[in-house]
Amino acid sequence: MSFEKAASIEVAPEHAGFRSDRALCALVPAITRRAAKSLFHAGAVRLNGKVARGSERVEAGDRFEFPDPGEPEGKAVIDQAKAPRLATSHGRQVARLYEDDDILVLNKPAEIPIHRNQDGLTRRETLEDVLEKAYPPRADAAWLREAPRGDGEDSDDEDGEPVPAPSKGDVPGFFFCHRLDMETTGCLLVAKNPVARDKLIRDFEARRIGKQYLAIACGDVPWEKKVVTAAIKYVRKNADEARREQAPPRARRGVPDWVRRKRTGKPQRNLKVGVPLEPGDPAGKACETGFSVLKRYKGFTLLKCEPKTGRMHQIRVHLSGEGFPLAYDQIYGRRSPLRMREFDLFTSEKESGEEVVLNRLPLHAWKLAFTHPTTGERMEFEAPPPRDLKEFMRLLRKFRGR
Repeated sequence: MSFEKAASIEVAPEHAGFRSDRALCALVPAITRRAAKSLFHAGAVRLNGKVARGSERVEAGDRFEFPDPGEPEGKAVIDQAKAPRLATSHGRQVARLYEDDDILVLNKPAEIPIHRNQDGLTRRETLEDVLEKAYPPRADAAWLREAPRGDGEDSDDEDGEPVPAPSKGDVPGFFFCHRLDMETTGCLLVAKNPVARDKLIRDFEARRIGKQYLAIACGDVPWEKKVVTAAIKYVRKNADEARREQAPPRARRGVPDWVRRKRTGKPQRNLKVGVPLEPGDPAGKACETGFSVLKRYKGFTLLKCEPKTGRMHQIRVHLSGEGFPLAYDQIYGRRSPLRMREFDLFTSEKESGEEVVLNRLPLHAWKLAFTHPTTGERMEFEAPPPRDLKEFMRLLRKFRGR
């Protein structure tokens, strides 16, 4: 970490023998114990010119160097270090890309729904649960009004459902401005007060927020760039279709939908599904997605996707409609996981050939650009691809490279 604008302070005699993290907290009131732990872990504190460990003991006259709380950059680093820990009850971390008093940008992990009951998933811990622990509802102001959830990829609320008001009239500590599918990873924008929420939602509606996704599609895409404007109509499976896909009641009892889908490769029951129509068809919702080829492999293509609108499943429906669905997509494409034997022929008769190399949507919210709702500054963030997608791309380079 850069120390160009670092502050420094000398250890007083009364703090001799302290752990370095406790000494720094005693010397600098702006740094809390939580912040100190995070700063030492990130290597942002030096002791006598060397990167310090929080557990080492200090002596009188030792000198700390640390981010200057009087400088905007240093204050931002310390404020982020002070922020409460974001983790599921099982210890899975949710990384922050940025945070201040008004907004929060998260790097969403896979397999965590954003909202309770999103896509009918009621038995999973959600990102909403995680954030409520860190940012509980506030009772210091009245609930202003109900507002739409926002607009973003996989986030369009066709039914116009409002966000339910919290109980007891408390104001929530956070507001989701858009949504991602449970299996989609990457940049997620969250507002921390109603004013920021309203401005960001208006920016989403006015298409002033830039979104870029990474997607791995099946097939050899014949074009380098293409803009798809197919309208999307949403339908639900009828009762007979849903009933045929259901397992026997005893086998299904107590098993969440997401587990059943992974085991059987069947889509969720009574699911809303997008159907691509002709551009401008009044039976569907207007959509626009720009696609650019980043890398070609034998049988697969890595694409950059830029949705201009924010309809549910927009990227997935448009790719499927073009004949190049995502490499794994239980609704619009392949339903069975990809295994090692499909890439490395030497493992076809071995146990290692059964290793699953992809069993979720290869879709990642890569970049997000927006105007800060308070300062007016244009901000851009990039979420690095998660480990499983990077490993799958490494596999493609090794066995399917051109």
